[in-house]
Amino acid sequence: MVTLHISPDVKLEQLFREHQGFLKRGQAIKAGIDPHRLSRWVEEGRAERVQRGIYRLTDAEPLPHETLLEVSLRVPSGVVCLRSALAFHRLGSVSPPVIDLAIPHKGRAPAIDYPPVKLYYFSETVYRYGIEAHEVGPGQVKVYTAEKTLADLLYYRHKLGNDLFIEGLQAYLRRPYPKVSMLMEAARVRRVQKLMHTYLEPLL
Repeated sequence: MVTLHISPDVKLEQLFREHQGFLKRGQAIKAGIDPHRLSRWVEEGRAERVQRGIYRLTDAEPLPHETLLEVSLRVPSGVVCLRSALAFHRLGSVSPPVIDLAIPHKGRAPAIDYPPVKLYYFSETVYRYGIEAHEVGPGQVKVYTAEKTLADLLYYRHKLGNDLFIEGLQAYLRRPYPKVSMLMEAARVRRVQKLMHTYLEPLL
């Protein structure tokens, strides 16, 4: 019986492809690959370091929401929120300058070199409510539902501007089947239920 020898570079290439072009340093080590080989691939231009401990094959096909995936891999507890979640749900016309990310009130997030990230510390109840997990390439991106996002924007209206909330709410209500009861429940969790009703009443 002939045993085929696979070179470390071929093995690493296969590993990258299996994970749709993204690879964590720990995944390479688990597969028996010397992590210094990843550094060499970066020096040679065959891979790029997108976050600390996360690498991307240079010629990998771009993924939808790839930047959000990079941040999610770096901060597993993070949930895309506010302006970034509004853009994700296609409820706003503004492209956010940073990625808005929610983490638990007593949580911690590592330093992120790029892209720029704005952290929001939510209480446990507010943090856990309305999380959706979306498959993006080799990983998951956690994003708040459209209803929770609108409630959060109403809560932060003085910091982020009321126009974002109003535009998002109007776009949401133009959808074929807006879930008003879920919107009011999200507002209740955020303690802006009465204010949400005030904005909704003339639009329904």
